[in-house]
Amino acid sequence: MRGEHSVVQVCPNGLFNGATPIHINHIHAANLFTGKFFFEPPDADAMARFKQQAAKLNFDGSAFIEAVLDVPIVPKNRIHAILQYLRQLAEMIGQMGINRLKIEEGKQSIDGIQASLKKEIKQREEEAKKLTQIIEGSPIPTFVIDSDSRITHWNRACEKLTGASAKEIIGTDNHQKTFYPNRRPLMADLIVKNAGSHEFKERYGSNYHKSLLIKDGYEGEAFFPQIGKTGKRLFFTAGPIMNAKGKRIGAIETIQDISARREAEQNLRTSEARYRQLFDSANDGIFVLRDGIVVDCNQKALELFNVSREEAIGQSAENFSPEIQPDGQSSTNGLQKKRDLVNQGVHQSFDWRFFRKDGSPFDAEVSVTRSMINDVPHTLAVVRDITERQKMILALKEREKELEEKSRYLEKVNQALKASLDHREVEKRAVEENMMVHLKRFVFPYLEALGHCGVNTDARAYLNIIETNLNDIVSRFSKTVFWKYQDLTPTEVQIADLIRSGKNTKGIAQMLGLSPSSIQWHRKNIREKFGLTNKKVNLQTYLTSLTA
Repeated sequence: MRGEHSVVQVCPNGLFNGATPIHINHIHAANLFTGKFFFEPPDADAMARFKQQAAKLNFDGSAFIEAVLDVPIVPKNRIHAILQYLRQLAEMIGQMGINRLKIEEGKQSIDGIQASLKKEIKQREEEAKKLTQIIEGSPIPTFVIDSDSRITHWNRACEKLTGASAKEIIGTDNHQKTFYPNRRPLMADLIVKNAGSHEFKERYGSNYHKSLLIKDGYEGEAFFPQIGKTGKRLFFTAGPIMNAKGKRIGAIETIQDISARREAEQNLRTSEARYRQLFDSANDGIFVLRDGIVVDCNQKALELFNVSREEAIGQSAENFSPEIQPDGQSSTNGLQKKRDLVNQGVHQSFDWRFFRKDGSPFDAEVSVTRSMINDVPHTLAVVRDITERQKMILALKEREKELEEKSRYLEKVNQALKASLDHREVEKRAVEENMMVHLKRFVFPYLEALGHCGVNTDARAYLNIIETNLNDIVSRFSKTVFWKYQDLTPTEVQIADLIRSGKNTKGIAQMLGLSPSSIQWHRKNIREKFGLTNKKVNLQTYLTSLTA
């Protein structure tokens, strides 16, 4: 409920409710509700309604009536006073709670401020400790001075560089005679004094400048003969230390030994001079290009293209190339493809045709690689004139062509000779086979029959001599022919021997001057005479086995 006044309402069951708003610090914070009550005891009609209600709701009638009789009775003329009292009591309790809360909040605020102060103090102590640890643990020689130029920090790296321990330096201004033979201020001392530029120039000449990173800081470089065995060249940076009000309360200085770097730079300059000499004296043309444009080249490159250095610098490879290369490709497209591959880190080596200043062409072998010069990508192109080599290659190709033609001619002659020898061998075997077949057909049978005839002793002796000599002749031929050939015709004997030696039908036909179909017919007859018809037996394998 909202507003300033209490409210009393009757519920549908005939009971009354009271409510009053609660204000704390003029803010409507809550509402206070009373329980059920009667203004006066219920009459008979009211009790009858309560009994009906109990029956309707299926409640225990007696218990329900007892509960009704327990409802408090508050006189109507006192209810608003009671509600006002309850409201004032609630508001008083609420105000007390707020006051208590404020007290707790104030206490917490004080505790918070104290905790915050402690935390800040601890944090600053930790920061100071951390700063000390950072300075002490830094590999860079570092020292810190206060406003009176007395050392407050002198790290281990500084000890190692100077040979002076922190124990003997901290709290003193002895650092001024640690770096120089005679006492004199260092850059940090000048910064603490807020010295002017004329004092810096007096101490360091042109070997100092303002720091680009540290406000009101300076950087410098000098040789210190007292540091180390033979002296060292040191680079130093110093900057002010300010308090919360912006007042200079000290300075910090870091030192770097650059002796080795300066020596390396000198060696690098010497090396660059040496490599420049090698670059200019190289026997191949060397170009240095950036984004496809010549930025440098050696003397051989100038001689190769017959141009001056001024004429070469600023040019591209297209300016020295014909529109179309000998292989038919566009010079512009071809060079762009090569550049794309080189930019991807792929080394390129290829033959290319160029023009000299006078327009005369020459062929060259080009090797292109990507290189970083002062952290900037460049292209190195090595060009070698291969005109004479190309002439030699053409001459060699012509000679190879001549030798190849002679080789093909000799191969044909060799094939012809081989064919002739094969044919002679076939004829020789055919003669031997014919002789053996005829002896076995027309001589041995009659000699055998003659042996069964009645002949005298001398005749039988001569007959035995004839048989022995003939058998000896036959045994000499048996290495190349076999006994079972006696059932074959002379042509079949000849064909069987060629089959056994591995010749195919077409080859046999060519050697004997017969048609392939005739050779097939003779093969069929040979298989029949050897009993190989309808058998899965290779004829060559079978004929070879007969002479095994």
